[in-house]
Amino acid sequence: MQRTRVLLAGLAVAALAAAVVVGRSRESHASAATPAPATTAGNERQAALLRTPQAQALRDRQAFQSEAKRYFRDAAALDAAERARRGRDIEQGIDDYERAGELSAGETVLLRTALIQATVPDQAEQMRQVEALAQRYRAHADARNAQWIAQQRNDPRFRSYKEREARIVAEVMAMRDIPGGLSRDEYLRQRLQMERELAYR
Repeated sequence: MQRTRVLLAGLAVAALAAAVVVGRSRESHASAATPAPATTAGNERQAALLRTPQAQALRDRQAFQSEAKRYFRDAAALDAAERARRGRDIEQGIDDYERAGELSAGETVLLRTALIQATVPDQAEQMRQVEALAQRYRAHADARNAQWIAQQRNDPRFRSYKEREARIVAEVMAMRDIPGGLSRDEYLRQRLQMERELAYR
């Protein structure tokens, strides 16, 4: 959800920026009869929108993305101290955006892996750190999955669905003729999908 909001904010800001450019172009070609106050008011509204926290957050993220790309591109050419300093800045940015929910686990792992490769000169140590990183995120994913399963088990709708699921599976497996010319697996999949939709309405 948060990422969707960021994307929508990005589209909105891009549209506003384009509107400012178009507005300026139109202003330069406008006839003398065009009322100046309306144009000024429109520009002021656009400028106000570009000053919103959402617009600033988008600019900050774009700046971070640009800096990260430059860093990963140029890291090999930097001296050790500069590479380490800028690497710490990138790591802090990754931490901040991950904590805010604006990076998925997959995006975070890719960025952190690239950071390890850029900052750790020894390949054996790189492999060790990348494997430790992968294990850490697998453990997080397993914990979230276990939490989700526990929540589902405590949901009466889920328990009711699982009971009906068992009956549907037994019924379909016992059928000699499958309706609609479907395979048994496809028919079972459709029946279970319908049952899930009914359970969670």
